[in-house]
Amino acid sequence: MHLLMLTATILLFSTGTPVVSHDIQAGMSGKPEAEDALDGLDPVLLVGGKEVPGKSSISVTRGGFVYLFSTPETKATFEGDPTKYEIQLGGVCARMGKTAGGNPSDFIVHEGKIYVFGSDDCHKKFQANPAKYLPRPAQPLPFSAAAAAEGQKLVERALSAMGGAANVDALTSYIESMTQVQNRPQGEVTVTTKTMWSFPDRVRQERTMALQGKTMTSATVLAPQGMWFLAGQGQVYPMRAASRPSLEQDFGRNPVALLRGRTSRAFTPVSIGKATVDDVAVEHLRIVNGQIDVTLALDPSGRIHSATYQDRNNDGEYGTFVITYSDFRQVGGLQLPHSTKATFNGQPYAAQTAILDAIAINTPLDPSLFAPTQVSR
Repeated sequence: MHLLMLTATILLFSTGTPVVSHDIQAGMSGKPEAEDALDGLDPVLLVGGKEVPGKSSISVTRGGFVYLFSTPETKATFEGDPTKYEIQLGGVCARMGKTAGGNPSDFIVHEGKIYVFGSDDCHKKFQANPAKYLPRPAQPLPFSAAAAAEGQKLVERALSAMGGAANVDALTSYIESMTQVQNRPQGEVTVTTKTMWSFPDRVRQERTMALQGKTMTSATVLAPQGMWFLAGQGQVYPMRAASRPSLEQDFGRNPVALLRGRTSRAFTPVSIGKATVDDVAVEHLRIVNGQIDVTLALDPSGRIHSATYQDRNNDGEYGTFVITYSDFRQVGGLQLPHSTKATFNGQPYAAQTAILDAIAINTPLDPSLFAPTQVSR
C-alpha cells in the first residue's frame, strides 16, 4: 500500500500551488535550471557566521545552485569540501523535505550547515526545534552469514505467501486505486489516488480531490530520465534531483514493489529476530535496497503482517511508521492486502490508513504516462 505521496498532495491541495520546487525554471531538457543561492552571499563565510556578498566573477554551479564567493580563497575552500558549505538536503525544504522545494534566499545556518525553506512558516517551525525535522542516521545493518542466509529464506517465504516468485517476477505493471474522505477546515474532502508501477523502474501517481464543488487533479511521475509534478491545468514541473531518494522510498516500500525489486544488486535482506506483534508471532526481516530501508514482520505463513520504517509525517517531522496489512485477497494469482492501518510514533495515522478500491496487475500502460514532454516555465 502506498500513501506517503499524500504528504505533497495535502499541501498542494491546501495551497493550490505545486510543492515540488520553489520557482524552479526549466530549460528545454526539462531539467531545473541553476538558481542563484543565498542572496549572493559567500557560503564559506556564511557558515562561519559572516554575511559577505560574493562576486559574480567568482562562482561555482553545483546541485542546481549558483554560489558566489568573495575571494578565490573561499571558492577554493568550497571546492575542497563542497558538502560542508553547500545548501543541505539538495535544496528541498528543511522542514517539509521530500518533494517540497526550498527557497534558496530563505535560509538558516544550523550547527554549521545551511538549510533552506519553502515558506516563512517552515522557517519558523524548523528554527524552533530543528531536531524534529532533520533526518536521523540509519541504524547500522546487523550482518552475519547466518542472519543473511536466514534473511534470504524469509524473502522466499514472503514470496511464496504472496503467490510465488514466478508470479511476482512476471509482473509488468501493478496498479492500486483508493478513495479517502478527509476532514479539513473547509469540510469533508474526497481524495482519490491511483498509483501505477510500470516495472522495473517507472511509477506514476494520479490524485483527484473534490472540495466544495470543485475538482482538482495532479500527478507525480518517477522515471529513469527524470521526475515531474503535473498540475491539473497541464503544467509540468521538474523536481530537484534531491527528491529522487524520497520518491524511491515512498514507492519502493510497497510490498509488491519491494519483493519485485529483490534482483537489484543492492537488495540486502537480513533476519533480525522474532517477536509478538498484535498477538501474532512474527519474524522480522530488514531489507535495505538503495534508499529503501524497511523492516517487515512476517507471520508464521510468511505473509507480511506489517512494515516499519523511518520517515517524515505530513508536518515534516521524522518518526517511526508502522503499516499493518489485512484483508488479503487473490488478484491474478497473488495474495495482496486491500487494507492498511497506520501509526506514527505509536499514534493512529489517518493519512496512511485506507481500504483499496481495486488492484490490477499486468494492465498495459502507455509509456507516455511516464515521460512528460512539455515543461512549464
